[in-house]
Amino acid sequence: MDKKIVEQVNEMTKTVLDSMIRLQEINDRTVQQLAQRQLDAAGDFMNSGVRQLKTIGEAKTLNEVVSRQADLAKELNDKMLEHSRQTMDLLMTSRNELNAMMESNLQAILNKTKEAVE
Repeated sequence: MDKKIVEQVNEMTKTVLDSMIRLQEINDRTVQQLAQRQLDAAGDFMNSGVRQLKTIGEAKTLNEVVSRQADLAKELNDKMLEHSRQTMDLLMTSRNELNAMMESNLQAILNKTKEAVE
């Protein structure tokens, strides 16, 4: 009986450790991808600022400045919306992976409990 308990504890410990490793992998990947999304967004902001300054310098009339600024603002808005969409997709993927891992772990616990009872 003691040997069976030790085996069960060892198996549960391995399962918990495997889950912790998988959780860390998901977290690491998610943080890296979020950081890349932030860098991309910052780059787009900086490029937009440079283009706006260039537009002001090249424009010949106030109407031309306003028109080009509006175009650049729309372009930047579209890029930021795309960054937001990609970030949400990333977070949803991570959430789905975590949910799948939790469901798998719960099912494994239920199966082990049934085995122990039988």
